[in-house]
This record gives sequence, C-alpha cells and structure tokens, in this order.
Amino acid sequence: MKRRLLILTAFLVPTLLFSQSDSTSIFDLSLEFRPRFEYRNGYRELPADTSSPAMFVSQRCRLILTYKRKKFKFHTSIQDVRVWGQYGSKSNNGGLGIFEAYVESKFNEKWSIRIGRQGVDLDNGRLFSTAPFSLTSKAHEGLRLSYNNARVQSDLLSFYNQSGQQLFGTSYALPAPNYTSLSIHYFKMKLSKMFRISTLNSMEGYQSLSSSNTMYMRGTSGGRITLQHRGFFATLCAYYQYGQLQSGQSISAYYLQPEISYKLKKMKATLGMEYLSGDDATSNSEQSRSFSMLYGIVYKFMGNLNYFASFPNDVGGGGLINPYLLLQWQIHKKLLLQFDAHAFYLQNTVEKNGVLLDPFLGLENDLRFQYKINEFTTLTSGFAFMMPTESLAEIQYKSAYRTPVWSFIMIRYNPQLLFIERKLKKQHEASLL
Repeated sequence: MKRRLLILTAFLVPTLLFSQSDSTSIFDLSLEFRPRFEYRNGYRELPADTSSPAMFVSQRCRLILTYKRKKFKFHTSIQDVRVWGQYGSKSNNGGLGIFEAYVESKFNEKWSIRIGRQGVDLDNGRLFSTAPFSLTSKAHEGLRLSYNNARVQSDLLSFYNQSGQQLFGTSYALPAPNYTSLSIHYFKMKLSKMFRISTLNSMEGYQSLSSSNTMYMRGTSGGRITLQHRGFFATLCAYYQYGQLQSGQSISAYYLQPEISYKLKKMKATLGMEYLSGDDATSNSEQSRSFSMLYGIVYKFMGNLNYFASFPNDVGGGGLINPYLLLQWQIHKKLLLQFDAHAFYLQNTVEKNGVLLDPFLGLENDLRFQYKINEFTTLTSGFAFMMPTESLAEIQYKSAYRTPVWSFIMIRYNPQLLFIERKLKKQHEASLL
C-alpha cells in the first residue's frame, strides 16, 4: 500500500507543480540614431570678447530591446554617446553603456513592480525627468512600485547608491554630490472630467562631505491642481523644500508655477511663470532659502541656453523669477514651429563687490522647427539668443561679453527593427507550501 502511494505521489506531484496555460509573448527591437550639430557662442556662459565659437557634432545611438508577456516585461536600452572625433579613428575607447535595464512584474491588472536602472518621468518633468534632449539623459537605479486604475495613479520609488562592492561600510563620497538614497511617492487622481490633482514627495539622503558616518536628508513636498476644458488649460503647482543640504546647512525654500494655455485649431499659446525662492544677501541667516530643481528638465522651462540649470550657483544664490510665453503653430501635419520668450529676474538680493545687483537678468528668445520626414525620421532645428544685463555678467564674473547665441540641427531616426508576437504554451510552477 505504501509503495502504491509513493508511486501515485510521484505521478501527482509533477501534475500539481506544473499546469499548462497559453500566453502571448512580444519581442520588440528598435533603434534610435541621433546625430546633432551645435553652434555654441554663449551656451551656459556669457561669451567673452576674446572667446571663439564652439562647433561640433554629437551622436547618440540606442538599441532598445523589450520583451513582454502578460505579467512580465524586460526592457533594456544600450546606448553609445560620443562627439565625432572624440576618441580618434584608431582608438578602441568609446562611450558605450546602459541607459535603462529593468524588469517589470505585474501582480495583477493594477499592481506592478519595476526593478533596475530606469528613467523617471513624473508630473510635468520639472523635478524628475529623463531629459531626452540631453546627450546621455537621466536614469536612476532602484525599484518602483506602481498602482494604476481608471482614476488613480500611485508610484512609490526607492533608489540606493554605492560606489562599488565593499567589504565593510557604506561610504559613498564619490561621485559627489550624487545622493546615497532617494525615495519618492507620486500620486495623481482624476477628480472629474475637468479637474485633476497630484502630489509629489521626495526624500534624498546625502553623505556628509566631512564624515562618512553622517547622512543629511533633504525633503521636497508639494503638488499640482489642473483644470482642462476643451482648449483651455490652467494649472498651479507648489513645492516646499526642507531638511539639510550635503554641507549640513538647513534649508527652507519654495517653488511656485502658475500656468494657463489655450489651443485653437493649429495654434497653442501658453503663459506662465516660475518662482524659485533664494537667499537674501543682506541677511545673516544661516538657513538656505535657495530652491533646487532636483533631477528635472531645464530647457523646457528656462530656455534653451540653459543659463539657470544649476541652483543656487547660476543665480548667485538669489533665486529666480521666470515669466514665459510659449507659442506653437502646427503649420502642417508634418511641420511644427515653436517660439519661446523668457524674462529672468532675481527673486532676492544678490551682492557683488559690495553692491546690490539690479534684479533684472535679461531676456531670452528661442525658436524651434520640427519636421517629420517619415514615420521614423524627424528633423529638428533650433536657434536661441539672449539679451543679458550687467547683473548676469556680474554673477558670471564677466567684465566684457557679447550677445549669447546658440543653434543646432538634429536628425533622429527611430525605426522599429523587429516585432514578433506569438502564442506560447508554458509550464507554470505552483507552490505546494
């Protein structure tokens, strides 16, 4: 009897452990090839009278592979970035690396978890963005737990960095000032057909510059409310920054962004303002009031010249007020024209050589064309110039300068190389525990 039971068990266990089910498997292989010519004569820094323009061609090539099943996804993006001639014609060096490499597993139709190196795009990209126009873009390494239904989106993200495999300790002094830990929670809810709200809370942990045993935490909390009705769109965003900087200095700073836009047929006009708090040069406060834009996109909001990409250094610690006007015209279904105008003012007082600077920093105008040649080829060209003031020159320690000018022309190929979809029959292991 025992022998029969053992034989029966031997046949039943494999049957219980494995069951047959049909599943659809998708394999998608695509390419991005993006060379870009740039003319820089005042990009990021006012050109001195003695400086000469920079001209170069940069290139990004990505091989993007995605494998998907019903509750599983693997995605990786292998990228090579370089400037033409950077490594020479006989060099074996290169800029080959990984932009993204993650696995995403779904618990059900609403819950999923993503683990690995991944780009983070939240809200409008102001605080967290992949920054797709930049050569390398931005990505983080960690995990993302997501919940999505028809009305609610909730994402909890956690990242932790180390410089290598260590035997003892968790020192992460390099590369400073990168964070050691980063936690984010993003929540978005559709209240009605017209109204939406969202909240974003993040907490960064930075190792002290003077002691590897000390961790300073900086938090950013806030949210957004939006109203959209037909062609009209209005939004108000606010964030508060608190905690401590990597230097150990405490921080209490804030950010505001009201914006309205209206779209009529082929035209769209957007009027908005960014308000970033800064430090008062006439005050002896030991607390920082300078808001940091974290890991978001810059040129989309503050101009293509990227004069205010690093806070608080680019504004002398004085914060920034940035009213802007954006105009878009869809001239043709394949041709888009965009014009951006910015005015820049210091939010607080900045002192240079014992003199308080005038708050007006200058005006910037950007023009961009985008032409879709075919389904996988896009040609983009842009031109930007600025009319700076002496206040901006003082912040950048420039005694003599010319009008800043920057232009580019870029072609982007993004074809799908291979797409395979097929039915699979796979044995699924079931736990007996």
